[in-house]
Amino acid sequence: MKHNFDIKQVNSPFEDTSFFVRNVYKTEGFLFDCGKLGGLTNSEVLAISEIFISHTHIDHFYGFDRILRGTLLSGKRFRVFGPQGIIKNVRGKIDAYTWNLIKSYPVSYEVVELNSEKKEYETAVFSAADGFEMVKGSVKHDDIILGDGFRLDFDIFDHRVPSVGYRVTEREMVAVKKDALDDGFLSGRWIGELKRRVLADQLEGEIEAESKDGTVRMTIREAKDRFIEHVKPKSVTFITDIAPSEENYEKAVALAKDTSVLLIECVFLEEDAEHADIKKHLTMTLSKKIFRESGAEKVRFFHFAPRYDQNRKEFFDRLYSDMDGSIY
Repeated sequence: MKHNFDIKQVNSPFEDTSFFVRNVYKTEGFLFDCGKLGGLTNSEVLAISEIFISHTHIDHFYGFDRILRGTLLSGKRFRVFGPQGIIKNVRGKIDAYTWNLIKSYPVSYEVVELNSEKKEYETAVFSAADGFEMVKGSVKHDDIILGDGFRLDFDIFDHRVPSVGYRVTEREMVAVKKDALDDGFLSGRWIGELKRRVLADQLEGEIEAESKDGTVRMTIREAKDRFIEHVKPKSVTFITDIAPSEENYEKAVALAKDTSVLLIECVFLEEDAEHADIKKHLTMTLSKKIFRESGAEKVRFFHFAPRYDQNRKEFFDRLYSDMDGSIY
């Protein structure tokens, strides 16, 4: 099934985690985790508007130095989301360097520290113009609007430390019904205006519809019912580094419910389930079960344990043998 996201897995699935994601209709992108980022081009780094960090174990966060180096002259404001402690973590990255030459750089980084209450979050802004001094604040969940108007949902999983799973969803969309213009109506600016009014829930008043026989006046509600249908927004869900517990399983299924693409870790084979429990990671069996129970349209498995790298064919045969048409 078609979706609207271009998803780049920056590294091999046996290496450190990072995904660069961009909607095919938009210019800005976002990043899930900051593992090794050598596979990102400079233009991709500069296209990033938001960075979503699951947790700050080194294999998920050390690439943030590349973000700092690649964006200093961008003139942009970047946002970083992460679990409790992410403000301290980002500040530690920034404090590791000497910044006496950057006050003319119009770049800043806003860090949002997520919590399980999902009501209001502590924030910190680091602006080059202020010498990267930390300015603290807060933001309510309902006030967070991602780049291009996308919506953010998340949940916090147990990985012996908190690990955040994310879901990014397109803004609500509408389209012209198939064959709706076959009765002599013409496409034109009035269609765009009608879409805008419907999306804004501004349904009072009239609109002038263009037809082959001239202008036809009708109410917005009548035109909406006749010409417009709502389109299910597409979404990407990212889940990694979670313990194989019942609570995590239920949270993962709920977060990924009917998502367009699920990006989910698949670290250990089932015969290594005991080790998976010790390391607080999913097994292949559980990752597949989460995908199927969630109703996600497509899936990409990643974060494979390096121990399986020497037997890739056997590993991939087991991973993909029963996944016809489901792999992104």
